[in-house]
Amino acid sequence: MKKQWTRPLAVIVAALFLDGSLGIIGPASGFLTFLIPPASAQEDNRYAAKPAGWDGPAGSCVVCHDLAKGASWRVAPNLWGIVGAPKASAKGYGYSLALIQAGGTWTTRDLDEYLANPNKFLPGTNKTISVADPEERARIIKFLGTLKN
Repeated sequence: MKKQWTRPLAVIVAALFLDGSLGIIGPASGFLTFLIPPASAQEDNRYAAKPAGWDGPAGSCVVCHDLAKGASWRVAPNLWGIVGAPKASAKGYGYSLALIQAGGTWTTRDLDEYLANPNKFLPGTNKTISVADPEERARIIKFLGTLKN
């Protein structure tokens, strides 16, 4: 004999919205409650202080990279002095084998191709974020070129 449930099961529906918020719909009330507020509401609290370059052309880079001279790396290596630097040269960072074997230095042309389509430029790279707009890439690379002694 099959056991029948005597109490209704509570079901919670959670949704992650494109703006970075997370909400649940309560089974009894049917109301949406935000567990994580929308990104715009929490943006000021993401960092204790805005990282160097946050409001500049490389603002999208600082989510993973630090731009300050002498700073350690975050999720990805520091970009201070990257233009003209040897590829895969940050001490202690776990580069992909593809980037380690690439050799050479980061030229503006290499950076442009890498940012446009990382996996096409360097198959097997760990980088997944690309910058489709050539003008935006040019602004980013020009700014990165200023990060030197």
